[in-house]
Amino acid sequence: MGFSSALQGRAAHEALLNRQEAELKLLETMKRCLIQKSKCDKEYAASLAAVTQQGLKVDRSDDLQGSHITRAWRAFMEELEHTAKQVKANAEQLESVCLDKLAHLYQDKRRVRKQYQEEHAKIATKFSHITEDVARKKTEYQKHLEYYKMLRGRFEEIIKSGRSGRKLDDVIDKYQKACRKLHLAHNEYVLLLSEAAEIEKDIRTILMPGLLEHQQ
Repeated sequence: MGFSSALQGRAAHEALLNRQEAELKLLETMKRCLIQKSKCDKEYAASLAAVTQQGLKVDRSDDLQGSHITRAWRAFMEELEHTAKQVKANAEQLESVCLDKLAHLYQDKRRVRKQYQEEHAKIATKFSHITEDVARKKTEYQKHLEYYKMLRGRFEEIIKSGRSGRKLDDVIDKYQKACRKLHLAHNEYVLLLSEAAEIEKDIRTILMPGLLEHQQ
């Protein structure tokens, strides 16, 4: 949990993306180097093979039959020929096995990075939407509150003045409607705050840790 809980900030998110991008570039460099190594090894193996072919021609002379020097030279050439074959085989294995595994690793890294970006974007969008909803509902609640305060002031003024009649009835009606709307807006705002808190908690304790665990 240490890794997943410590990397939930924006800076940590960007650092993780940079690390993934750096690893992809490293894998690309590794691929180029291994391809070049395979090419060099094949060329080296071909050069050794050419040397052994040239060196073994001397062994065919009848004048050198039974010579200790000839036997030593032939043994050296055969060892060189074996080395050439081994170098060539290693180069071919590098191409067929190592480079293939490297290519799969590169594709896996790209896929994981893409999935991480997409899932992180979904989580960020979800949090952004609920944050915008809360801000919008807060503004709506504040407007109802200000309107309620204004009508309450007018209502109290009329009551103090002792006036009655249609104007008082109209103010009372508007005041009561403002009260109902304020209570409704307040309840909706409180419920939305509760929902936002739950979403934030889920993101912080479940969604983000779960996403980041796959990057460890």
